[in-house]
Amino acid sequence: MNKLMIGALCAAALLPLAARAEVIEGSVEFTGKPPTMGKLHREADPFCAKKAMNDESVLLKGNKLENVWVHVTKGAPDSKGSGSVEMNQKDCMYRPRLAYAQLGQKVVAKNEDPTLHNVHTYLGATTLFNKGMPNAQAKPIEYPLSEAGMIKWKCDVHPWMKGFVGVNKNPYQASTADTGDFKIDNVPPGKYTLASWHERYGEKTQEVTVAAGKPVKITFKYDGTEKAP
Repeated sequence: MNKLMIGALCAAALLPLAARAEVIEGSVEFTGKPPTMGKLHREADPFCAKKAMNDESVLLKGNKLENVWVHVTKGAPDSKGSGSVEMNQKDCMYRPRLAYAQLGQKVVAKNEDPTLHNVHTYLGATTLFNKGMPNAQAKPIEYPLSEAGMIKWKCDVHPWMKGFVGVNKNPYQASTADTGDFKIDNVPPGKYTLASWHERYGEKTQEVTVAAGKPVKITFKYDGTEKAP
């Protein structure tokens, strides 16, 4: 082992524990009877009708749940991010269905379809913006994110279109992929409250302790009887 390698190892050993960020990873399991997701009725718009789509409010792979926002709600200091996240309208659906962002970022809405969409977003019962986008040539809508919470998206032209953007006060967040798994990187050692949120089944929380050198593995469980407010 040369002197450079020895020096690097010694420097790493002297790093404060707070600098040794770890990973929180896990999955969201569904333990109940899977609901049947029916076909969406999109016949009113000739363009939308060209492609059949099913209801995507509950997507499962095996016993794991997709489109769950997992985020640290307590224990981390507030901070602001930069850059943007996108919510696209494609094939008369919001894509992605679930996205997440941090305070200080902006969300950008785009229309990739050759048909009219009306983007109507809510934070709770409050409308954030409500704008039409006539076609794919429409100028993207940019909206700065100044309040934390779940922004719900709908299209006033196509009632089946739904989307969600979770806005967090810190960067420690993720969403479950189509595998039902999630991973939050670079979490400093400490005690945290971790929440999971699903559009139909609502929120659950767990307390977690992150220690240097010990990645955390955690599982959230829904049984299908839960209901989002």
